[in-house]
Order: sequence, then structure tokens, then C-alpha cells
Amino acid sequence: MNASPLFKTIVIYALAFLTGINFVIFPALGTVFTDPAVFGLSQSQFGNLFIPQVIFIGVAALATPFLVNHFGPKTILIIGSALMISSGSILWSLQFLPMQNGNLFTILLILVAATALGFGLSVTTLNPVAARLFPERQSSAILMLQFLVGVGTASSPLLMRLAGNTANWMYVPAMVVPLMLVAFILLLMLNLKDQQFFKLPSTRKLPSRLWIFVAAVVIYGFLEGTFGGFGAVILQDMGLDSNNANLGLSLFWGGVAVSRLFVGLVSRFVGLSKYFLISPVLVGICLFFLPNLQHASAILLLMSLIGFLMGSIFPGSIGWATVEFPAYAVLVSGVLMAADQTGTGIITQLLGYNPEALTSILRYLSFSTIIITVLFFFLSRNSKIKEAF
Repeated sequence: MNASPLFKTIVIYALAFLTGINFVIFPALGTVFTDPAVFGLSQSQFGNLFIPQVIFIGVAALATPFLVNHFGPKTILIIGSALMISSGSILWSLQFLPMQNGNLFTILLILVAATALGFGLSVTTLNPVAARLFPERQSSAILMLQFLVGVGTASSPLLMRLAGNTANWMYVPAMVVPLMLVAFILLLMLNLKDQQFFKLPSTRKLPSRLWIFVAAVVIYGFLEGTFGGFGAVILQDMGLDSNNANLGLSLFWGGVAVSRLFVGLVSRFVGLSKYFLISPVLVGICLFFLPNLQHASAILLLMSLIGFLMGSIFPGSIGWATVEFPAYAVLVSGVLMAADQTGTGIITQLLGYNPEALTSILRYLSFSTIIITVLFFFLSRNSKIKEAF
């Protein structure tokens, strides 16, 4: 079907939002998985449940450019969506299995891996598809897409609240899967045959400057992994009660989402390249002072500011690199997605096995932002950054 540009845009961006929701189905059910009356997983089992997530998102991100190059973006989006739909459907069907089944943990591992693979294939493909929809505003297009992915991932608390209680856990996949099925049917109607844009160059050697983007995003992954996995714990160690700690984490992710929306919209009218270049070091300044704050309100305010300043760094890097290396658009998305997962995986494993490091990690992270800033300023020389922002 030769769909209108507006219809194509709506479907692609709706799929981004729903992909974000799918990503948090399993984290949203954390209390269900560890409830002895339901799945009865131990805390260590629940933690191990997400090891395949990091691995398979990274694998998918690296494989997607070559798969899209060979099969086209629509086929890969169909496969990614089908994996997420299948995983959610099987998860829903587990309500009919006896919860004492010894294979439940193994089944959940496989479902998490399938969801992660589908998420990685989909988001890595959606980034360049969005850029292609708006060739004159590629960076803004990717920022807006990542904003919707972020809004989807931020729905984790809402999903369980809508379900009501742990006994109604099956309503979570029951709410998500039908929406994904609608998006899947609409996706089948799209024509995404602009193969030339998604073709990889004959030489597969990455430009040397792209490796600098990779290094910056790996370090960014340290920041994202620390707050994503241990943000609430760090805030509790600073003296906040559990409610305020969770609120602080929500404000952080809210700041991330608002930042992506703000930069994606405003950069169309006002040049934000200088803001993007200094945003990492501004994050570092906030991280340096965060442990010194005593009042809950000040900590919560700074958490939202940190999220806002961090929000554009990762999608902005993808957008900027896409503008710099248009011939490598899909490869840029895959490599930088994998870089983010690498940084996230390294820091979560480090902090998971060395919880005592939580007390000092913010200081180290504050200095790591200087490295990101130096790398960005180096890349900005004779670059197309003003076209990106």
C-alpha cells in the first residue's frame, strides 16, 4: 500500500511508543515475579532475568544494520514486532500454568530474551526510518521518536496500577498485546521500499570519527545504567524515604522525556548546538553537588534537572552522527545502540557486584562527563552539528 506520508509517520511513531511499552512489561511485573503467591522468584533470579535483556538488545543492535541492508526495514520491523507480540502473548498464557512449575524461570528468561531481541531490532530500525521521513530535520526526527520510546518505557508504574494488584498481573500483557497487534497490521500496510537509504556502503570499515561517537555513548551508558538500575537506591542512601526515592527516579525519567521533546521541537527554530555540546558537563556539575544536598525538595528538583540535561545526549548523538555519516545511517543507529547497552551493562554489573561503590559513583560519573564534553567538542570541529541542532 502506498500510504500517505502522514499515515506512515503516525504508524512509525506509534510503533515507537508501543515498543517502549513492550520494553517495560517485565520490569513492570517485578513485584509479581517475586511474590511467593504468584511466580515466587528469588531476588537473585529476578535480577538474573534481565541479563538476556542487555545481551540481546546489544546483539540485535549490531545485527540490524546488516539485516536491514539485506531484507529491508519493513521486514525487520515485522520480525521485531512479531517477537514482542509473541512474547507478550505467551506471558499472558502463563496464568494457566501451575505457578510451582520448575520451568517458569527458564520460560521467563526466554521471553525476556525474545522481547529484548524484538526491541533491539525495532528501535535500531526505527531511528533511520524516522530520519528518512524528515530528511531536512533528521536529528529532530530521531529525538521525537526517542521521546515517544521514553514515554512508553515510563509507563511501567501505570501498567501495574491499571491492573490493580498482583493477582491481576495478566491484565498487563492483555492491555499491551492488542495495541501491538493493531500497530502490526498497520505496519503491514506501509511501503518502506526506499532501499538505497538503508544500503550499507561497499566498505564496512567504520569512519574513525564514528568511533569517537561510540566512546562518548559508552560513557553516557554509565550514567543511564546508574540511574536506571540504582537511582532509587542511591537516593535512599542519601536519606530519602522509599516514596521520595521512587518519586526522584520518576522525575529523572520525566526530565529525560521532556528534554527530548523540547530539543526535538525547539531545534527546528533555534540553534541548540552549543547547548548540546555543554549539556554533558552541566550534568557533571549537578552530579558533583547532588550528594551534598540535605533537603528532599532540593534533591528531587536536581534529579529532574539531571534528567533534562541528559535527555538529548543519546538520541542527539544518533541524530548528529546520522547527519555526519548519511551513508551509514542504519549502521550508526545499530552501533550507537550497542554502545549504550555496553555502557549500561558494564556499570550495572559493576555496581551489582560492588554495592559499596554506590556511595562514590556519582563523583566518578561527574568527572566522566568531562570526557564526553571533550569528545563532543573535538567532533564539532568542521562538522555538521548545526544541521543536526
